[in-house]
Amino acid sequence: MAVPATTISTLPLTPEAVLQRVNELVPVLRARARETEKLRRMHPDTLRDLTDAGVFKLTLPADAGGLEADLSLISEVLAQIARGCPSTSWVTSLITGGNFWTGILADEGAAELLATPDVRVSGLLAPTGKAMPVEGGYSVSGTWLWNTGGVHSHWVILACMTEIDEVPTPIAAIARSEEVEHHDTWDAAGMAGTATNKITATDVFVPAARTIAIPGLASGVYQQRRYADDPYYNVPALMFFTLLSAPTMLGMARGAMDAYMEKLPGRAITYTNYAKAAEAPLTHHQLAHAQFDLEIAEMYMSRLCTLFDEALGRAPSIADRVRARAWLGQVATHARACVNQLFEASGASQIQHSSDIQRYFRDVNALNLHALIQPTSSDELYGRHLVGLEPNTTLL
Repeated sequence: MAVPATTISTLPLTPEAVLQRVNELVPVLRARARETEKLRRMHPDTLRDLTDAGVFKLTLPADAGGLEADLSLISEVLAQIARGCPSTSWVTSLITGGNFWTGILADEGAAELLATPDVRVSGLLAPTGKAMPVEGGYSVSGTWLWNTGGVHSHWVILACMTEIDEVPTPIAAIARSEEVEHHDTWDAAGMAGTATNKITATDVFVPAARTIAIPGLASGVYQQRRYADDPYYNVPALMFFTLLSAPTMLGMARGAMDAYMEKLPGRAITYTNYAKAAEAPLTHHQLAHAQFDLEIAEMYMSRLCTLFDEALGRAPSIADRVRARAWLGQVATHARACVNQLFEASGASQIQHSSDIQRYFRDVNALNLHALIQPTSSDELYGRHLVGLEPNTTLL
């Protein structure tokens, strides 16, 4: 597929303008998706286009040139990026979540990140590293296997175990990207362009102002700081990250529907008398069920956004946080069902790498396996909550 010319709106930078610019980029992203997979990272032209569009400013503080955009708009931006290129959307969702940290860090640490032009922060919260207390902060060492988009980031969040008041505690320490080693390890059948590489660090000094105790991310209780009175930065970060995981799934269902409908007019059903697949009852049933699943995924995405908007005005309850995980699982379940139905209806010719729908098929099934997204886990969590049992996860 030839790459369309990039046309970016020149509207003043607002959340709505970012969405308009991303909508204009969807066909460009889709045309670059195959090359993105081959590169195993975001296409450099795409990184430039998304930066120019203002995407990475969506969760930055308003007084630092950011947009503090509503989750409903952010989710639409990420879904539309996934409509064109799922891998690019997933990287963007991780950086969008990473940039949120500029509002919850201590002032000195936040100022360092915000001083970085077009700042991009990535990271992960599995505490597989170790942080040794030293004067002024921590000495961080370790290995982290799944640093999505780290090669595109200026800063990386390193989750580590340490001791606070003699109690083993997981903390997140933010280091400069050039202070860690990025290993070229990502070679996957799905979400192939996400650069989810292994990173390692050896005795990297991280000042205390660039660290946060991970339990506070679940509760939304942070230290006193510049943005302590801004509701946008006083929600549980883990709940925020949960919600940001849903739009990529939704966007893949939209993209698969686009690809299927583009191919349908010229398709026959081989070895039958249906010269036009669009006239076959089988096609009608397949398409209807796929569309139902897409619409259900859209509905759960809307419910997630409403849940988060309500949380801005109060401390979210355990029930809120459980519902966030459960509804994320439902977005994933129905997006996957939509894509799988359309792929099955597309015929054997669509397994070629030159076909777009096979990419959505591989990607939606790969991302459904992510530990945070996996619907079987979120279904169990929701069921436990409904019968009055305590959550059996720390990812709330």
